[in-house]
Amino acid sequence: MVTEQDTEEADSGPKFTIEPGDLGGLMAEFPHIRQWVEDFEAEHGSRPIYYGPLDRDAKSVSPRNLIYATKPPCFAHVYSPPEGAEGAGNTFWYGLEPTINEEEELIRDQIVERLLRDAPQKERFENDEEFIAMIHEMMDEMTTTAGLLFSNPVVDQARELMGFGEPRISVTPEQLVRLKYVVVRDLVNNGPLETLLADEMLEDIHSIGMNRIHMDHKVFPMLTSNIAFKDQELLTGYLRSMSERIGRPVSDSKPIVDGALLDGSRINIIYSDDVSIQGSSFTIRKFAEETISIIQLIKWKTLSAQMAAYIWLGLESGMSMLVSGETASGKTTTLNAVLPFIDHNVKIYTAEDTPEVKVAHPIWQRLITRDSKNEDSRVEMFDLLKAALRSRPRYIIIGEIRGVEGAIAFQAMQTGHPVVGTFHASNIVKLIQRFTGDPINVPARFFDNLNFAIFQEVVEAPGGGIARRITGVSEVIGFDKTADGILTRNMFEWDPVADVVYFRGMFQSDMLENKIAPRMGFRSKRDIYDELQRRTDAIQVMCDRDLTHYDDVYDLLDVYYKEGWDRFSSAIQSWTGINH
Repeated sequence: MVTEQDTEEADSGPKFTIEPGDLGGLMAEFPHIRQWVEDFEAEHGSRPIYYGPLDRDAKSVSPRNLIYATKPPCFAHVYSPPEGAEGAGNTFWYGLEPTINEEEELIRDQIVERLLRDAPQKERFENDEEFIAMIHEMMDEMTTTAGLLFSNPVVDQARELMGFGEPRISVTPEQLVRLKYVVVRDLVNNGPLETLLADEMLEDIHSIGMNRIHMDHKVFPMLTSNIAFKDQELLTGYLRSMSERIGRPVSDSKPIVDGALLDGSRINIIYSDDVSIQGSSFTIRKFAEETISIIQLIKWKTLSAQMAAYIWLGLESGMSMLVSGETASGKTTTLNAVLPFIDHNVKIYTAEDTPEVKVAHPIWQRLITRDSKNEDSRVEMFDLLKAALRSRPRYIIIGEIRGVEGAIAFQAMQTGHPVVGTFHASNIVKLIQRFTGDPINVPARFFDNLNFAIFQEVVEAPGGGIARRITGVSEVIGFDKTADGILTRNMFEWDPVADVVYFRGMFQSDMLENKIAPRMGFRSKRDIYDELQRRTDAIQVMCDRDLTHYDDVYDLLDVYYKEGWDRFSSAIQSWTGINH
């Protein structure tokens, strides 16, 4: 039986599960799982285990042949063929969901036709949940499980002439369940990619032409899926539909677009076999539905508690900061995680190409660029930052600095608006080179308006797989006329052998001693290091108490900003969490 669990699976996210190991119970509850397991066992001679919600310990399961929960009725099956078998050396991912046969496809088509015809006369819906509820209600009204004949034209016409209305469609209860899933999947959710997007353990999804879709996984190596588009027409039609849903339609004249799906995942579409030789393609970078907290990142060893305390002091005191690193290094996740450190009583503006930044502060203005063939209608990042400056926010947050908007960001810093954003550079030297060179061209003498930058990388995790680590934090001290260069100093360094972070800035931090300590009213600037330790200890207590939910972390910091340190300190000790 499916039950709602009150567990905190930070890695996986699903809330509904059958007891791990109970494959029989899973098969009894979900007929499509039973059919899949029976067919798989007949073909491969082995039966998978049911793992339950996936965690990182699953990588040690051997042989690798397990089914795990994503968002029931969606499940995933991961299988590595044994040595000597076809496909040995690869790991395959199979998306499991209810399916319909050819006869049921005809029923589905008739249901969809009626839905599209009659839905405009129904009450307006405010969100997807209400839309799905309306579809289910309409499907219940237009179907029957009482065994009436389906699609008899003579009977249909006679009923309409006699005033009985449109005939109901005869289905079995099991068919109705499958049809509801498929109709909602195609009209509301993600169509043929539903099982992929339902899996929170997938990070990147790659589709090239008619090839099978491949994925980067949080636990297993690169996976090959059982999902592929049947023909080019179906693929191009899906990409056209997807691009229109995200508000960035593709065409032969504009074959490359970037956008965000409804769950916040980023999608890049290349809609042309002239540009992509193997056929139209797309890449989806998935983001967790629940925002990852700074405490969770510390427990994952992305950064240390002391590093988090340092960032807290910086953001509370109005310092400008960049989160920098290579593609898929986790920059946006870290950016979102540190934003609760900003004073909760101030106004925040965000400027983005795709909506990825998540701010919990009550005064938040979210600005998004707008693409258009008409140049006068186009709204670019440059325009958003100019608009933000006129509104005098406390912080301006830029989802990603890529080009000339970087110069506007530094102008904002010069006028007293702290800026936080992400950037592509692996260390402080490359960051300075990119900002001071084309096309951004920030004058070197203005660079000290940026206070500090943190650098994040994808590294090999202990025991295999990948992990993300903040490998360094650097302060920008200022422009040295004598050396004709920008002075910087490393505050934190990651040791890849021991997998620990060392604080190199004790009694060496220009930002802590000369900028933050005076703002906080310390008589001796060295007292700021005691404050750093106090905050480090508080964050460590939150880690020890497993207060990893983003909302819990935000609410606790809200206590700090509204009621002071003493109330915050006691709240940490007594906090029971939003899910307890």
